[in-house]
Amino acid sequence: MNRRPENVTAFIAIAETLFRSEKLPEAGRIVAARVFERLQTPSDDGARHHTRYPACDWLDAALAPFIDEDTGFGAAARALKALEPDLGWSRRSSGENGSENYIDAHVHGMICGPGGAESRYDVQLGFSLMLPHVRYPDHSHPPEEAYVLFTPGEFRQNGGAWFDPGIGGGIHNVRNNPHAMRSGAVPFLAMWTLLTKTDD
Repeated sequence: MNRRPENVTAFIAIAETLFRSEKLPEAGRIVAARVFERLQTPSDDGARHHTRYPACDWLDAALAPFIDEDTGFGAAARALKALEPDLGWSRRSSGENGSENYIDAHVHGMICGPGGAESRYDVQLGFSLMLPHVRYPDHSHPPEEAYVLFTPGEFRQNGGAWFDPGIGGGIHNVRNNPHAMRSGAVPFLAMWTLLTKTDD
C-alpha cells in the first residue's frame, strides 16, 4: 500500500502531537515517537473488524465535551468521528477484578493495527472507551504502551494506588506491566499506542 486515506493521515498527525505533550512520562513519549516513526510508512492488509458492541453507542457522548473546541483534543474528536465507519472494534472478555458490567460497558477502537482502519501488525494506534463507573480488568501484555487521556479517569499499575494523570496526561506501561483503568461519573476515553514489534 503506497497511500492511505486522508482521514487516517489526519488522525495520525493529530495523535502524534498529543503524544508529544510533556504531560506524558518521558518514557511514554519515547515509545510513542517510535510508533509514529513506523507510521510514516503506510501498511494495510485490508482486514477489517467491523463488529459493533453496545459501548460503541457511547462514543458521541464521550466526544461531545470537546468536539467543537479549537484545541488538539477538539481536532482529534472530529477526526475520530470521521474515522468511525472504518474503525476496527474489539473488547476484552477475561481478566481479574473487572466490574460486573465491564464487558458490555467498554470497547476498543483500532485506527492503525490488526483489523483497524489501517490493518497492520508492527504497531497499534487506537483508543479505549468505557461507560461511567466501569472498572477494567487487571491485565498485562508484552508490547510497551503509552496512553493519553481525553477525559477524566484513573489508572493503576503493578497493584499500586489509583491515580488520575489529568486530561492530556497519560501513562507508560513497560512490557508485561500489570495495569488497569476505571471511569468515574463521565465516560472514559483514552488513546493508546503499542510497539508490537521491536528491533531488539
